[in-house]
Amino acid sequence: HFHPVMGMGLPVGMTGVVPPTKPMKRDGSEQPGSERRPTSVKPPEMSGWLYKQKHSMVKTMDKRWFELYGTELRYFVSQDGNIAARVINIQGATVQEGQTTALRIQFLVKTPSDALATEYLLGGENFEEVQRWKAAIEAAASQQPNRNSVTAPSKTNLVALVNSKSGGKQGASLIQKIKKHLGENNVVDIKNGGPKAALTAHKDELANTRFLVCGGDGTVGWALQDLDKIKEQGLLKEDPTFAVLPLGTGNDMARTLHSGGGYSGEKLLPILSNATTAGTQRMDRWKVAIKTKDGSGTESVKNFLMCNYFSIGYDAKVAYGFHCKRETHPEYFRNRAINKLWYAVYGLGNLAGTFNVSNGLSVTVDGKECTIPPKVRAIAVINIPSYSGGANLWGKENTAPPFNRPATDDGMLEVVGTYGPIHSLTIMMGVRRADRIGQGKNIVVSTKSVGGPDSNKGIHCQVDGEPYFVDHAGFHDDVRYLEKQQKGTTEVQLTVEIQHHAVATLVAPDPKPGCCAA
Repeated sequence: HFHPVMGMGLPVGMTGVVPPTKPMKRDGSEQPGSERRPTSVKPPEMSGWLYKQKHSMVKTMDKRWFELYGTELRYFVSQDGNIAARVINIQGATVQEGQTTALRIQFLVKTPSDALATEYLLGGENFEEVQRWKAAIEAAASQQPNRNSVTAPSKTNLVALVNSKSGGKQGASLIQKIKKHLGENNVVDIKNGGPKAALTAHKDELANTRFLVCGGDGTVGWALQDLDKIKEQGLLKEDPTFAVLPLGTGNDMARTLHSGGGYSGEKLLPILSNATTAGTQRMDRWKVAIKTKDGSGTESVKNFLMCNYFSIGYDAKVAYGFHCKRETHPEYFRNRAINKLWYAVYGLGNLAGTFNVSNGLSVTVDGKECTIPPKVRAIAVINIPSYSGGANLWGKENTAPPFNRPATDDGMLEVVGTYGPIHSLTIMMGVRRADRIGQGKNIVVSTKSVGGPDSNKGIHCQVDGEPYFVDHAGFHDDVRYLEKQQKGTTEVQLTVEIQHHAVATLVAPDPKPGCCAA
């Protein structure tokens, strides 16, 4: 009645490993280059149907599909589920006899190492089946903990890269919740060493592994930059696929990928499952070189990688003020709603200003200088249709010549201008759009003279929502700089050059209302 799998037996009715499927695009066609190659993943040491008692007031027994991997016992709602409803740590576990009823034979698993419960009541429909499970669990309990994640070749492995500082430290509370479904080894707090270690650890399993980045847009950029470092070392044979669980304030990347505007406590199992099965979207990445020259002619260069947008003007000044306040007084920024309120406060504080882009800046697209409308107070160079928490600057209406319809993977950027906070608010409401200025592959934004559009007050700019301040003393990301700077001129000349860098593969679920919609 049994056949051997990895040295263990499977009862009749337990299925073996099925051939892996190929990832598909959202239109149902096969993703190019998506054929899965053999990896180091292994089938479970034992799998099959068992009954499990609920941890609730009503002690009913539910039928679940179980899979054993080393010291991890995973159970799924269905046999074809990709994400476990629960990963049980059975290291050091003991097995005791349970009741025998007309329906099933029960046994109790004591789990001293498990984070959720100290015991689990399980059951099977026949004696031989139960004896095999008991023996397998007892043998696994004496093993050392798994050092690497293990999953069946027929299932997509999901590794969560969690920024515990994101979302008013929402990420910290999320770590244990995700471990419930993915296990200890598949959840990494990237504040300790960054995403690089986790990416490197799974470099040989990329054909069967996706990474879920839990954080804001900056965290996504961080993961992609660490990916570049690993590729430069020649350690990767292919690019991994990234999904996003939005924990930041704006979450423009997640909005573009239909992953929602912010996680606010929704059930994790369908979100994690979607991250393993949803189609993908290609997204251009860009190199941004910000070159500065002070009044004495001293030059410096700061390099960035961009996925979302670059902007210069009043909006970057608002972002910088918000950033400085949050870094110096984190106790005022406890959740996403309060963060947005603070952002509005800084926006209202910039209703008036002397920053005149049309007089102070020039924009060149593919070697041709663009005409900037009068009274424009900010220039944005955008790669995605979401800006500053959901504003579609380019607009949804048809794009007429000389412009083409924007796409995230067309190798093109769009350049737009906005007139101030009120204009931005109407864009956010969908009433208006920004002024379309240019579209192309190579963008140069520069000040026309030393001092820039807002003479003697320095220049604010931002890359993917991370704001910076530039003045005569150089390029600053020190949030306390303005409080201690010496009096004197802040004149500076600035040139920003933006060119194509690479293309990333990101998970783009079909939009569904109610998921991470905050």
